[in-house]
Amino acid sequence: MQANDPTRVASSPIAGADSAVRLSRSETHALCAKAARGAGFDWGHAEAAGHAAQWLAARGLPGCDMLLQCLHSDAIRIRALRPSQDPGRPRCPLHLGTALADHATLPEVADQTLLDPGDVAVPGLLLPFLAITAQQGRHDLQLSTNDISVTLHTEGNPWGDPAFPPLCALARAQVRVTLRPGRGPASQPRRAVAELPLVARNVWRALDALALRVTVPSSTRSASGAGSEGSDND
Repeated sequence: MQANDPTRVASSPIAGADSAVRLSRSETHALCAKAARGAGFDWGHAEAAGHAAQWLAARGLPGCDMLLQCLHSDAIRIRALRPSQDPGRPRCPLHLGTALADHATLPEVADQTLLDPGDVAVPGLLLPFLAITAQQGRHDLQLSTNDISVTLHTEGNPWGDPAFPPLCALARAQVRVTLRPGRGPASQPRRAVAELPLVARNVWRALDALALRVTVPSSTRSASGAGSEGSDND
């Protein structure tokens, strides 16, 4: 593979310890968005997947690992708010998160219980969607499982919120989202830059393999149709 091979999803990541790599925020977004598209999501949800992974990585959380876990699960077959036809399969956090973000900002939403979706795969992937929804809306949002409760505030959350990692470690859980009154402020000042987490090389390669499903390999035919045949000079 050449250095400028167009089939590469991103530039070579910086190597870390134990065969791990460190992706930039833009590389994380690009890689994860294309991987989600390669796994069968439409481009809108794929872009949301890239944003979610980037949001988590910017806070030191394993966004790439979580997304790959979701893409390899059966959850992508259970969409949005429709009742599941197979109770054994969890709901997809990406479809659920985007639907919830649209629903929560409607003016008629005022009930304390916003959504009770039940079994959800990789529920930590809901955090980016709920965080943005809370900051755009009038209420704090609380995401609860049987053992963990996380509140997303309208004024934002601290970068090092200790409630985030336990939720992000869950492969699936029964979840409930509720509205909370008030505008709870972030308890700590925001950091301008957070240390990006290392990504295991096998996770990076697995996401890259999914992303390459929607990338046209370099060939004489593909190169012949690129660019303009005429001159741009006036």
